[in-house]
Amino acid sequence: MIVHYVRLEMVRLLRDPGYLVMSLISPLTMYLVFTSLDLTGESGHGGAVYSMVGMAGFGAVGAVMGSGVSIAEDKPIGWIRQLRLLPLRPLEVVAGRALCAMVVTLPPILSVCMAGAVVNGVSLDAGQWAAVLALLWVGIAPLAVLAIGLGYLLTGQQAQMAGLVCYMGLSLLGGLWVPISRFPGWLERLATATPINRYGELSWRVTDGGAPSLTGVLVLAGWAALFAAIAVYGYRRSARSA
Repeated sequence: MIVHYVRLEMVRLLRDPGYLVMSLISPLTMYLVFTSLDLTGESGHGGAVYSMVGMAGFGAVGAVMGSGVSIAEDKPIGWIRQLRLLPLRPLEVVAGRALCAMVVTLPPILSVCMAGAVVNGVSLDAGQWAAVLALLWVGIAPLAVLAIGLGYLLTGQQAQMAGLVCYMGLSLLGGLWVPISRFPGWLERLATATPINRYGELSWRVTDGGAPSLTGVLVLAGWAALFAAIAVYGYRRSARSA
């Protein structure tokens, strides 16, 4: 049943091509600007690699936050009420929506990484490329669940504002735009506790020749559990009020 549900949601999502186009244009443009102006403070190849991961992640965050807005807009038209007729548990509904949101992150992730290789000559071995792409995709799951929770809890306008704050504010705080090493000490410590910084760290460590840290994975897992609880609560509340 959950497979059919995911397929249904994907069909509905792909009927809005503007949503997919915007998730591509913004991160790709910002990547080209950031690398041409060297805004990361990292010189040469290092700056191009850092920005590539950061802007691919930024595009993924924007894509999943957009899915939260679409959920909020579904509530007034009775879509949540229709879902109650399906034999799906709240956690299955949340997981299905999260998977749909994650699929939409693939175009910005792939396009920015391709620009990194073609335009800026980013050179990684095959294993590193595979790991970076996989981690950028899988690691966005906690943010996808957060967006879904916001969609179920808020109105369309509120979800749009909250999504924008997360998209821009948390991406900046998490170091997707510039390295957190350039932040004041207290702000750098705060940034390392954010899910977005730990999300980017997964791939940055791979591009540096290492492996994701256990601490980073555990921090992301903790945020994912919290966001999942919020999303399930939001779905149950919206289902009762639908």
